[in-house]
Amino acid sequence: MQKNFFESVLENLPEGIESLIVVTHLIPGVDEFLLALNSKIKVAAVIPKPNSIDERVLAHIASEIPILRFTREQIKARPDAFLESLQEKVGITPFAIIDTGGYFSHVLFEMFKVPGLNLIGIVEDTENGHQKYEMLLTRKNGYRVYPCPIMSVARSTLKDPEDFLVGQAVVFSADALLREQGLLLTGKRAVVFGYGKIGSSIAHCLRTKALRVDVVDNNPVRMALALAHGFHTARKSELLGNADLLFCATGNKSLVRDDFDVIKNGAFVFTATSGDDEIADYKILCAMARSSVHERISIVGAKGRNIFLCNNGNSANFMHGGVVGPFIKLVQAELILALSQLQNMQRGEIRYLSDRSKRVIADLWLNKFALV
Repeated sequence: MQKNFFESVLENLPEGIESLIVVTHLIPGVDEFLLALNSKIKVAAVIPKPNSIDERVLAHIASEIPILRFTREQIKARPDAFLESLQEKVGITPFAIIDTGGYFSHVLFEMFKVPGLNLIGIVEDTENGHQKYEMLLTRKNGYRVYPCPIMSVARSTLKDPEDFLVGQAVVFSADALLREQGLLLTGKRAVVFGYGKIGSSIAHCLRTKALRVDVVDNNPVRMALALAHGFHTARKSELLGNADLLFCATGNKSLVRDDFDVIKNGAFVFTATSGDDEIADYKILCAMARSSVHERISIVGAKGRNIFLCNNGNSANFMHGGVVGPFIKLVQAELILALSQLQNMQRGEIRYLSDRSKRVIADLWLNKFALV
């Protein structure tokens, strides 16, 4: 059933793209997507996100597809080495990229200086990656357009089911981790940073568990919506000083170093994305942190207080696999259809798949996974 679903979507892939580079979480279920892609168009390499690698999935993928092990930090530190390794995988053939987290935003303009490297375009999956590509365009003086087409599914309505379930999974993992410490969510005070699709799911899920939930969002429209939904808010410093649990779901540095000087002693910090996207000076904090009795909890000391950084500051839901079932296939299908649009796109802005195409995907998905 799942194979037939991807086969139907893959019929739309263009012939002008001869290979792919895919940045992704190697979690259960993604192997089906990658191998289905590889059956239609060569996946020249997979770049795994370092904090979400299931070793069994890695072994399965590596048996069929080359693995390129570069982190974002390594790409930024050694761009020439990364681009050399990339060219070894794709050669001079026209290729496209499925990105997760803006990995290629750090070398996008440099890629077009490499002789023979023939990039058709990029499809970005996540909100923090989307923001990185937006910032890139404004930072590069002299460029009025991107050097290649860029599409994004980060703000697609087809991601709503996945994002909702990610929020639920973050709370599930937080609950499980606290229970392992002999603690309960119930009766605690939580603050959620970000009231987007994932943050709002976290907030609503927490409320069902009898917590006091405060919300902070820099977007006044979303902040007004959170208040209309019955959540509370206050000054950030006040919330940090009173919250037992912090949930960070902005993808854009919701916590800075000075915040740790006012966070309540004994508070637990959970994120819904990569630590370096959610926490400023993340690497410095990790270097300062010390181990606790639990392998998933690090202790950050600040002014005589202990703050518990969970899953090393990375996505809490990956502590328990990060699986959202067949709903992820809605997004994977959109990534495929987005690839089919790259060759005919303008380059002046990030583009999106049409609502009509999204409805086609949703209808196909319903017939394969729901209407049985």
